[in-house]
Amino acid sequence: MNIQFLNHACFVVEHEDTVLLCDPYLSGTAFNDGWDLIVEDVHYEFDPAKKNFIYFSHEHPDHFSVGFLKNIDKEKRKSISIVYQETRDGRVKKFCEKMGYGFVEIPDKKSYNMSKDFVISIGQVPFYDSWAAIKVAGKMIVNANDCILETPDRVEDIKSLVGKCDILFTQFSYANWVEGGEANSQMRRALAEEKLRRVKMQSEVLSPKFIVPFASMVRFCHTENKYMNDSINTPEETVEFIDSKTRAKAHLMMPYEDWDGETGKDNSEAILYWKEAYEKALVRPLIAPKEQVSEAELYESAAKMYRRVKSKNSWLLIQLLSRAGVLPKLSLYCSDANKRFVFSWHGGLVETKTNHNDPDELELSTRSLKFVFDFDYGVDTLNVNARFNGKKSSKKKMIRCFSVLALNNTGRYITVTNTTKMVLDVSFLKQGLKTVGLIK
Repeated sequence: MNIQFLNHACFVVEHEDTVLLCDPYLSGTAFNDGWDLIVEDVHYEFDPAKKNFIYFSHEHPDHFSVGFLKNIDKEKRKSISIVYQETRDGRVKKFCEKMGYGFVEIPDKKSYNMSKDFVISIGQVPFYDSWAAIKVAGKMIVNANDCILETPDRVEDIKSLVGKCDILFTQFSYANWVEGGEANSQMRRALAEEKLRRVKMQSEVLSPKFIVPFASMVRFCHTENKYMNDSINTPEETVEFIDSKTRAKAHLMMPYEDWDGETGKDNSEAILYWKEAYEKALVRPLIAPKEQVSEAELYESAAKMYRRVKSKNSWLLIQLLSRAGVLPKLSLYCSDANKRFVFSWHGGLVETKTNHNDPDELELSTRSLKFVFDFDYGVDTLNVNARFNGKKSSKKKMIRCFSVLALNNTGRYITVTNTTKMVLDVSFLKQGLKTVGLIK
């Protein structure tokens, strides 16, 4: 067995004639120009003579990179199969098969034998994440990527399936908006510390021999979110934390580094590599805001969104939920246009001259607002790229309001029947209530 790290959340496991590539985002920006990579333009070439697989943990663009898939030669695609969690709508499967890739859809906590002594199991985490248990040549590798594993019971769920864990790959720094704005770095530092506590909790439950910190080698690359870089956990801090606070050994890897999964090492060289890489990345030019979107374009994007939602959901039920405040009204300030709007599902998008002293007003650019309207994953992207300002309560209202789109993005639609099913799905309901801040 050989493990090769490439970049961010991407690594390769190879055993005999079989290759598994995980979450290949290797170049370019992600999340609507919100992120880029600390180390740019790492490359990977498939060998068509081997049995090639790509595991995607979820559809976030720093994991599921459409650009990477498009850049693979069409002839080589025939020798590559995508491994993905079973979904309601099969959208990812249809997309990949249309591009010429093979596809293996794995139900929750089920296994697939890629070859002799090389098995992958996938576990789903609401709403769209998944983790992978990769058993190869007698070794168990858990790829937790950036799954929402904030409680021990979530990690116990993994433990019940994998038993012994030899190597844990896990996220080590924050990757989304944090309350407090540019002036309040304490909130960001607190979240960074929480991420490390989750690494410790995962280690206590899974008892891995090695922890590979990854899935955090990115920077917030836009002028609107650059301040988010001030409190991130560095690889050096993370290695020190793992070595001092867990029973596992930290194994920090550099791009193209190979590892047999058994031999420990001195992390000094990797620490120095990433220290220099971060220093260079954090002074690279930032992406500047593009020209503002006109009011007419915003209204047109909102109208297209309504038509998209009406075609697959019960519009009457959405209207009722909106009027009842379950899907709340939003106060929006588009700073680049110096205009204020009110949005609700029953009242539409309306310009207003005042914010009515709404303490939950959200500030964002017209382009970011248009992005939310244009794509079902837009509100999730906005939360991750942190290109908005407001309070925590503002963000929760935004997520509740646009939860219709977020649900549609996972193949769930607002109808009487489907809504009843979602309410009866305890784990899904619990995570949803946590996400919108109705329970802790």
